[in-house]
Amino acid sequence: MEEFRTLGTGRALTRDGGRPDGRRMRSATSRSRIIRALISLVEAGDLAPTAEMVADEANLSLRTVFRHFEEMDKLYLEIAGAIVSRAEPLIGRPFSSEWPDLLPEMIDRRADYYESVAPFKRALDLYHSRSPALEAASADIARLSRQVFLSRIPPHRMPEPERLEAMVLLVSIDSWLYLRHVQGLDVAAAKAAVVTGLRALLV
Repeated sequence: MEEFRTLGTGRALTRDGGRPDGRRMRSATSRSRIIRALISLVEAGDLAPTAEMVADEANLSLRTVFRHFEEMDKLYLEIAGAIVSRAEPLIGRPFSSEWPDLLPEMIDRRADYYESVAPFKRALDLYHSRSPALEAASADIARLSRQVFLSRIPPHRMPEPERLEAMVLLVSIDSWLYLRHVQGLDVAAAKAAVVTGLRALLV
């Protein structure tokens, strides 16, 4: 996931001889403001903000924003980065019980996390089919979810492959968004549905 956090930071901002390149520094500053504006708008519910909206939010000229919108897939990689970075504080936190008693606590945590990143994931889903880089980022997010879930299951308690894959699907953000935004369940009902499904697969 390192590529999300370092995206765009490797560009040289100095001229030969080490003197600052003002044009490149201004461009990097503008890009940073555009990214912050894009994330802010998406988080507020505008999943596909226009260049005009971003320009207004970033307090930049429309011409400046249009230049950067030409690399929209790179801007949306920052959205993928926001999804990953918000997961990092949760990954190593211990649970108060052991497998499988930890399932309700696990789903409580995932629900809070999924609710916080839902606008980012829905925005990413709008664009990921247009860009191999965004498709790869979406796949990386799914792999991270799977790896974290598998790490909570003791090796000697690992379910058979068919049940395991069904459990991985149940705890995914895609399943959560389906329950919340297609089925129309509230948070409590969606959590109950996931926990019930997981317990049924453990029988």
